[in-house]
Amino acid sequence: MQGSARRLTAAVAGMLAAGAMAPGVAGAATNVTVALGFKPDVVSTPYYVAQDMGYYKQAGLNVTLNYDKLPNPPQAVADGSKFQFGSAGGDAALLGVSKGAGVQVVAQQYEQYPVGAMWLADGGPTINKPADLKGKTIGISAPGSSTDYGLSALLQAGHLKRSDVKVIAVGFTETEALINHQIDVAMTFTDNEPVNARALNHLVHVMKVSDYKNLVSTGIIAGTKLIKSNPAEVTAFVKATMRGEKYTLQHRDAAFKMALKRMPEVISAKQIATQKLILDARMKYQQPVAGHQVGWSNPAAWPTTLNFMQSIGAIAKAGAPSVKNVFTNRFTDLANVRM
Repeated sequence: MQGSARRLTAAVAGMLAAGAMAPGVAGAATNVTVALGFKPDVVSTPYYVAQDMGYYKQAGLNVTLNYDKLPNPPQAVADGSKFQFGSAGGDAALLGVSKGAGVQVVAQQYEQYPVGAMWLADGGPTINKPADLKGKTIGISAPGSSTDYGLSALLQAGHLKRSDVKVIAVGFTETEALINHQIDVAMTFTDNEPVNARALNHLVHVMKVSDYKNLVSTGIIAGTKLIKSNPAEVTAFVKATMRGEKYTLQHRDAAFKMALKRMPEVISAKQIATQKLILDARMKYQQPVAGHQVGWSNPAAWPTTLNFMQSIGAIAKAGAPSVKNVFTNRFTDLANVRM
């Protein structure tokens, strides 16, 4: 590391340790917009906590959460003109960088890949292992989605080909399609849809992709231009958001109330109880790895994810990105938020 870079890192660490407003001039908050790509939801609870507990304000940031469905979130964040940060899975980050988007995952929110197969316990098929998916009609949300990739991972684990199953794109109605027997198995997010199925009085079985392949899941992405020009802003945002993550893990009830304010459509006691169970389920996938800071990304999972994406043809082997260019633990190291 060059002397100037070393001094910069030390300066950033010093500012954060002292609680200084690192990104801008004292008293002047820096405006930051985050591309979440989904409607207000309990999955974003750590961001809501960071807002309501004043963590962003303490970091010198004025944070706006944006829910627009973007066709290419990594590229939108790489551009930096509207979005400084975003939420993206490891698969999406790798795919984006392979197509020229200048982004890096700067903190990990999910430590486990929350995708898997789900089928009805009553009247559903008998499935005990990935190979048992053979001959089944399987619903995914859309081609090229995380549920589609998750299916490919399970098929590989079961030594099956796509031609061994019938795949149907059902949008975000996997649970309904399953209940209505349009499909035998739903590839879905196992941190919320099993809860929704139970709320509809349907017990389900689940087979997690993470039990068979260690793929990188959702994290925070930042543009490489911002990382180079203003590392203090990136560190401040990561620190504040990971403080929100830690608070959510430790104070679930209080954090849920903050999230609930963003979801005015959740009104009835049953709806509220279901959303609370979904938050509980989601946070199980977000538990920090023992011995590491909140937001640490497992370096071993990145080559596994890249090799998997190449094996299914999503990323060409020629000119594939180096994983060291797609993620970094530099900012979570500097933030040093620990349980």
